[in-house]
Amino acid sequence: MTTLRPFKKGEILLRQGDASDHVLRIRSGRIDVLRDVGAASIVLGQAAEGEWLGEMGVIENRNRSATARAAEDGEVEVLTTHEFFEQVSSDPGLARDLILRLSVRLRNIEDKIAADLLTFGHRRLAEEPERMVSDSATANDAIVSLSAQTEILGTRMGTVPIRAAKLPFVVGRLPAIGEAQPTPRPDLVIADEQPFRLSRQHFMVAHRGTQLLIADLGSKLGTIVNGQAIGHHFTKDTAPLHHGENHVVAGGRDSCFQFLVFVG
Repeated sequence: MTTLRPFKKGEILLRQGDASDHVLRIRSGRIDVLRDVGAASIVLGQAAEGEWLGEMGVIENRNRSATARAAEDGEVEVLTTHEFFEQVSSDPGLARDLILRLSVRLRNIEDKIAADLLTFGHRRLAEEPERMVSDSATANDAIVSLSAQTEILGTRMGTVPIRAAKLPFVVGRLPAIGEAQPTPRPDLVIADEQPFRLSRQHFMVAHRGTQLLIADLGSKLGTIVNGQAIGHHFTKDTAPLHHGENHVVAGGRDSCFQFLVFVG
C-alpha cells in the first residue's frame, strides 16, 4: 500500500548517490532538485504537485543522480519499487510516457538528434494538448531570435540577437580539449569553463507541426523554460514557446546562461 509522508521545508527526500529503491509522487508542496558538480551544489529546478521524483533511477537500476530537497512544507506518496511497477502496469498513460523517455535515452543523440528528439517531442506534446498555453507560438512565418539576459552570456555570444534562420536550432557548449565535437555541430556554440553548466548539445528550438517548443537534449543539468524545468531529472523533456518573450535558462536555476527567446 502506498505510504503518505509529510515533509518540512529544507528536508532531504532523496540524496544523490543513494540507491534507487523507491519513488516519490508529490501530493502538495514544491521540491528543489539539486545536482552536485565539483564542490558546487546546483539547483536544477523545482518539481511540484503531481510530478514524480526518482522514477527513472528505479527503471534504469542506477543510483540517484540528483538530490531532492523540500522548498516548502508538503506531502509525498512513497512507492516501493514493486508498488511503482504495479502502478505503471495498470496505467497505460504513465507507461507510455516512461517508454517514450527511455526510447530517447537509448538512441544516440549525437547521431540522430533531430529525428529522435523531435519525434519524441511531437508525441509528448500531442498527448498533452490541454497543458499547452492558449497563446502558444506557431512555426508558420514565425521569427525566432535568441539574445543574452546576463552580462557574462553577452560577452560569449554577443549582445545582438541571433536569429534562428532554420529549425531545429541547437544551442551547445564549445568542446573542451580532448572532447569530441558533437554531430551535428550546434548552431550556436558557447564557451564554458569547468565545472560545466552547458552540455555540448544542450537544448534546441524546434517545432511540432506548427507548434514551437524547446527540447532539452539530454543535458547534464537540464533546462528551464518560462519557469518550467525540463530534462533528465524532470518529468518532461519539452516545453512550448509562446508569442513574445520566453525566458530559457540552461544549466540550473542560477546559471549565467540565461537566454531571451523572442517569437514574433
